[in-house]
Amino acid sequence: MVLKGKRSLRNIFIRYFIYFSLLTAGLFLFYIILYGVMLNKGILLPANYLEQKIESNRNTILEADIVTKDMIPEGCGYGVYTETGKMLTGNFTSKEADTYWAAMQANQNVAWGTKYYKVFNRNNETCIVSYKLIGQFSNPLLKKYFGNAELWIGILFLFIFIGEILLLSAKFGRYFSKEIKTLMNVSEKIRAQDLDFETVHSDIREIEEVIGSLDQMKIALKGSLEKQWDMERSRKNQISALAHDINTPLTIIKGNAELINEVCQDESQLKYNTYIVNSSREIEHYLKVLMDMTKSEELLVLKPAKIETKMFLQKLLEQEKALASEKNLELMNEIETVSEFFYADKELLYRAIINVIANAVEHSEKNSKLLLKVSESETVLQFLIADSGRGFSKEALKSATEQFYREDKSRNSKNHYGIGLSITKSFIELHHGTVELSNSIELGGAQVVLKLPLLENKYIS
Repeated sequence: MVLKGKRSLRNIFIRYFIYFSLLTAGLFLFYIILYGVMLNKGILLPANYLEQKIESNRNTILEADIVTKDMIPEGCGYGVYTETGKMLTGNFTSKEADTYWAAMQANQNVAWGTKYYKVFNRNNETCIVSYKLIGQFSNPLLKKYFGNAELWIGILFLFIFIGEILLLSAKFGRYFSKEIKTLMNVSEKIRAQDLDFETVHSDIREIEEVIGSLDQMKIALKGSLEKQWDMERSRKNQISALAHDINTPLTIIKGNAELINEVCQDESQLKYNTYIVNSSREIEHYLKVLMDMTKSEELLVLKPAKIETKMFLQKLLEQEKALASEKNLELMNEIETVSEFFYADKELLYRAIINVIANAVEHSEKNSKLLLKVSESETVLQFLIADSGRGFSKEALKSATEQFYREDKSRNSKNHYGIGLSITKSFIELHHGTVELSNSIELGGAQVVLKLPLLENKYIS
């Protein structure tokens, strides 16, 4: 698919390469012009300046009775030798004196690295003057600290060249990052299943093609998800309707079976009728579990708000008292000093705690104890519920929060499904909290600790 008006990556790279080439050529031109202007203005001395000065003093050096320092241009070295190579006068070091004499004897052009020399044959003696072929600044101060002017101008050129590279790299990086970010935003929204966003576009052809493909995928995914959500809603409605339909004949069966128990005198018949009553109650329990599952899926949308702690705990304790009254449990409620307010989803949190309390009541013996302890640290609000039952087994400590977990599959009782703890775990994790299972040292039964992070505001990321 060809997208008109869009630039390909190839063209973009070529464009930036042309920019780079033009800027580099301009930099070289600037270097040449700068060098020429400095020469014309006398700011910079040419590389052969010392050589010319030495030649202009040739006759003076040859005809003078004695060669003195003032005859030698500033910046040059010299030495006056006998015919046997012994230096009589000059500012050469002994090592330099030997080196220049040996270079002259061997007819070499360069005697000391980058230093050149000229020879003046006088009566019975030879004068050697050394110099460098480098550009120098005419200003004495600049000449002192920046002897090799060409080197420093070259360093300046190098810094400007590096700056050019960094400038173009930053410009290209910002441009390309902006286009890539557009692509990333699209993919991130699709990943989060936010499929109602308006499609954005890119100036780069290849990225625009990818965005186009993602847009097609978004449309297809949206249709698929909507179909899935419709099927899921239909399934939940069917389950709810079926549970309601089953509950009607079940109520009739249970009511008649209980009535027979009240009036029947035949022990054999009473025995089988009791099975019917118990089985009816089990079916009621299964229906309740089924309804809880569908409701829990619908409620898994967090709506945090500011909660008044005192009112929330009062409602919690009242419901705990109602649940515990069936088995005449002794309630051990310990409420430590907690904040006046906290942020959470009130309904989900309340239901999570009540599920744990209901499980604790169910697994407690009559006339035993039930503990509810509420405490707070700097970052966590904690609810601890413990019963006096038989506690968690090793297997249950690992799996009790799994949906439909039953601790002992061999038991006749079918009321050990972990739907309550499973729902509780889902609700608490929505708050970024944790559920910890253990056995209570104090009461000997199961212990569940719900830890809820304290938020500074109602928003949970």
